[in-house]
Amino acid sequence: MCRLLCFLFFVPCFSIAQTAAPSTNNLLIYLDCNSCDNTYLRQNISQIEFVRDRKVAEVHLLFTNQQTGSGGSSEMIQFIGLGQFEGEIDTLTYSLDVNMTSDERRRKQKRFIELGLIHYLIKKGNYNDITVQLGKEEVLSDTVNDPWNYWVFGLNINGWANGQETRFSINTNSSISAKRVTKKNKFSIRANYNRNYQQYKYENETVIGNQENSNVNLQEIISINNKWSYGIFADGGNSIFRNYNLYGQLGTGIEYNFFPYDESATKQVIAAYSIGTRYNDYIDTTIFNKDRELLGQHRVLLAGSVQQQWGSLSGSVSWDNFLHDFKLNSTSFWLNFNIRLFKGFSWRINGSFDVLHNQINLKKEDASLEDILLQQQQLGSGYSFWMSTGINYSFGSIYNSIVNPRFDF
Repeated sequence: MCRLLCFLFFVPCFSIAQTAAPSTNNLLIYLDCNSCDNTYLRQNISQIEFVRDRKVAEVHLLFTNQQTGSGGSSEMIQFIGLGQFEGEIDTLTYSLDVNMTSDERRRKQKRFIELGLIHYLIKKGNYNDITVQLGKEEVLSDTVNDPWNYWVFGLNINGWANGQETRFSINTNSSISAKRVTKKNKFSIRANYNRNYQQYKYENETVIGNQENSNVNLQEIISINNKWSYGIFADGGNSIFRNYNLYGQLGTGIEYNFFPYDESATKQVIAAYSIGTRYNDYIDTTIFNKDRELLGQHRVLLAGSVQQQWGSLSGSVSWDNFLHDFKLNSTSFWLNFNIRLFKGFSWRINGSFDVLHNQINLKKEDASLEDILLQQQQLGSGYSFWMSTGINYSFGSIYNSIVNPRFDF
């Protein structure tokens, strides 16, 4: 037994001791990307070494992306020089089609990474194996003859079921959408339907829960200039849980970005104001003795986001109320924060907190225990929140270019 334990201990140590240090002639890269296939990139890009610590890297690759009008994404890579390349910053931008497979996406990411690193590889002296092939790529601009005139349509149908002898549930949801996005305006319309059916059996009793809601949302956003925009919004639907037999609202709003919209991938701070009217037709009489009502409401929003070398931060605070009674209001806070504090250590926190004084839709009749447990009726609450946080710390070898997929499944 002692010999077996010694064998199991010394073999890994011997393996670690025999691990060769990576070549110092390779370009040291810190990859800062949430949508990249890291394993694929490590296996298929030569003359570079991926490191886990930004402080020892020679180039920091910072990825940011935004959704495009076609449903794909516009991705930007910032090549930030460090060490001997301090102050040398390049940027490449490219588009990823919504219909691309995961392999096509990672191949395009790899291509643009290689293009951006050529400058650094040449200055480091690693240019013997560099090959460049120039070709033509179709670029879609506002002057291209597009037979769809920038319209994009979508259809989505999903469903799942699970259960056992005493419990069964089935959930279905579907949506249909149409949108058209250009530099001057953004139009979208989307309809959703959701149903959640639950059935429980206990002894000789059967309890059934059924939640159903539908919604149609429409918006038209017009660009005024590189900092101002305004919009028209419409929304309607129904919800058993929220006591709406039918609701509908129509409003307009204006938004100001303290930074040009062209820089929104890396930073933006916006202030927005919207005002409109809302009609509610309730399933049951509310706590205010209303079966239906027409209301005015408005909303103020301040929000911002930044994504830099140290991490990312985004958040918002909003306040809205019904115009006939300013006591009927709500305040919402939202935060998403991810920061690298020091070598190998990062902290993440995200969540929201809502202060609620505007639940005019609550049923006057008290909810039964069955409705509460099956979440079939919304209950009054002065606040709601959710939060998630965590830390990540790693130490040891800073090199991570080696890929060994054995026993990964």
